[in-house]
Amino acid sequence: MKVETIRSREELEEVTPFQVDNLLWGTKKIPKTYGYLGFVPNDGFYLKMICEEADPLRTYTKDQDPVYQDSAMEAFFLFESGKERLPKPTYLNFEANANGALIAEYGTERTYRTRFGKETRRAFECTALMEEGKWSVSLRVPITALEEVYGSLSLGVGSTFSCNFYKLSETAAVEHYAAYALIPTKIPSFHMPEYFAEAEIVEGRK
Repeated sequence: MKVETIRSREELEEVTPFQVDNLLWGTKKIPKTYGYLGFVPNDGFYLKMICEEADPLRTYTKDQDPVYQDSAMEAFFLFESGKERLPKPTYLNFEANANGALIAEYGTERTYRTRFGKETRRAFECTALMEEGKWSVSLRVPITALEEVYGSLSLGVGSTFSCNFYKLSETAAVEHYAAYALIPTKIPSFHMPEYFAEAEIVEGRK
């Protein structure tokens, strides 16, 4: 994946979109899901994910509610740590539903993850928008939040990291799973950093 630099969030939808179209674990079909990821130097990453789903399940309304039981879109990121290396890498998960309720955590395992504090969650500026026939989630991931986890980072053109993006619902009546980068396992789990896609920050179009 190439992540283009942009000057502001207003330019985000000018970058090349990515598709969430790898169906997983018996899923036969999902609503079209795609997104945009851009990087503003000295600021952070901006993400918008869009799903062409007219009436998404959206029960939960509070941050850290189990939004994965609703119709949800998710983004996972892994950066190189400036801190002492751990046996397993630390990665971040952001999960949101059409109400804009957000799970924002980090850790090395699927369980026992650390939640970001309220101040940092506000800095993520998570919003959701319902429109005719579709819904979207927008998110900012500031460098300051990443450095809470990883220590000092020098992010710019040429920097690399890994990531994956998902569409899902764990509720039986509408259960489905899809990813940007394929996860070739039999047991459903998005917490598989070994299968994240490689990403590189590149110069944006002038």
